[in-house]
Amino acid sequence: MRSFPDIVYVERKEGLLALDLFLPTSTAPTGLIVFVHGGGFAKGSRKSEFVTSLAERLATHGLATAAVGYRLNAGASLPRSQKRAVRANRSHAFEAGVNLRPRLIGPRFEVARQDIGTALAFLRTSSVPEELIGLNIGMIGVSAGGIAGLALVHPPDNLPRYDGPICLITLGAALVHPWAIRKTAAPCLMLHSAQDRVISPKNNDILRPFIAESGAPISQHTCSRRGHNAPMAALMQDDAPDGTPYWNSALDLFEKADLLNQGPASV
Repeated sequence: MRSFPDIVYVERKEGLLALDLFLPTSTAPTGLIVFVHGGGFAKGSRKSEFVTSLAERLATHGLATAAVGYRLNAGASLPRSQKRAVRANRSHAFEAGVNLRPRLIGPRFEVARQDIGTALAFLRTSSVPEELIGLNIGMIGVSAGGIAGLALVHPPDNLPRYDGPICLITLGAALVHPWAIRKTAAPCLMLHSAQDRVISPKNNDILRPFIAESGAPISQHTCSRRGHNAPMAALMQDDAPDGTPYWNSALDLFEKADLLNQGPASV
């Protein structure tokens, strides 16, 4: 696997924002998966053992990986009008039954969402490296990263819009704007643990009527593991109750989004 670390994708007043790229060794990638880390929009890093393991596994299927960094604790940088919109959306979310800590739907969430949207735009237009030009882009978001990813795919009308990923997998996340989900949005696979004290599985129950009413292409899965970070291990190692590996479900999503090679690649 080839690595291209610390590629700057935008400069903010708080500093430079960068991403790390991982590409298959002996073949050009057929698709790109953007990985967005968690940490409650207050901590976390794009650099971890899980990212490396995930990138290596994706590379065997001909997929490149971009691990994206974004601003943390940066809600104060939002324009006043957008802060008002975020507060209004948060109130609407709680009225709809969303069960999250307020800070996970506050201004720093919106800052992260906008940074990730900017990273996607960079990856679509940059020539570093040129092998990425024209590739379809999927996304895997963990916890807060998944919250931001879902809000890119299903954005509210009162906040900036970005060209989101062509498909999305979330691990221990929640959709915070359920009234905004659309039938025509990119397909999403949401994987949650049976017991999560950080992001309650009750959010899945709240979302189901909105999915049924809209016909949005969102599939929800609950693994038997306990703990907020359990879905990361479940994706890589576990089978669903019907015996299908969660990893196979991810590959099926990638295949339908025209991201996959027909044959194995060399890591």
